[in-house]
Amino acid sequence: MGFKYRNDLEYALSQVNDRQRKYFRWKFNIPFGGRPMNQNTIEEICKYLGVKNPQYFADWEKTDEYLNLVNIYLNTKTANDLLDIYTAISEKAKQGNDKAIDTLLKLQKEIQANIRQAKRKEKEVADDDGLEL
Repeated sequence: MGFKYRNDLEYALSQVNDRQRKYFRWKFNIPFGGRPMNQNTIEEICKYLGVKNPQYFADWEKTDEYLNLVNIYLNTKTANDLLDIYTAISEKAKQGNDKAIDTLLKLQKEIQANIRQAKRKEKEVADDDGLEL
């Protein structure tokens, strides 16, 4: 990911054409530069983007490219949800809730496992010399 992008989603969106990028932002209500898209319907977004037929976007939504963007988007939402859940469980655990304590310990183990897995992937990428066998 290039350093000029704030996150993986912004980088992935930079790889699709302008119409698709704006449509994706509209569909998932993702502001750009702090400003949300003003269009409310598919017809309005198509008119704004100069697309004559909404089928253009329906067809694009069936592609691997679109699916990859959705997965990256959901991954960012999951991270935020995980933080909210962790905070809520942590508060209950601090109050002595046995079930919350068990859940918190499991969650901490899962987070540590995810960190180790991410470090392994980073090392694999760093060790890859780009040569194919």
